[in-house]
Amino acid sequence: MPEQWPTPEQAYANAPSILSEIDWLSRTLYTTPCLAPLGWEYYLRKAAVLDRIALAAPDDDTTTDARAACAFLLDMDPPTAICDPRHYVRQQYALATHR
Repeated sequence: MPEQWPTPEQAYANAPSILSEIDWLSRTLYTTPCLAPLGWEYYLRKAAVLDRIALAAPDDDTTTDARAACAFLLDMDPPTAICDPRHYVRQQYALATHR
């Protein structure tokens, strides 16, 4: 089981490539009926890929996008502790992929 707040390297160690994740997100959007809920997995994977992009190419835009996506997921599934939204996404991604 991953640590409570895994490092990015720990959280994303087994993650598919960024391009694969973008492809999955795009296909999910394309195949989901209009106005149908996308679900928690979609928002976790979206936040994680944006976090990974911001880690690879940190600038104001990528960091802002990552923080917003991570905060959205945090709002969907509030944790028992107040924390940085990006740390929360890394924790949840690690838990979801290390089972």
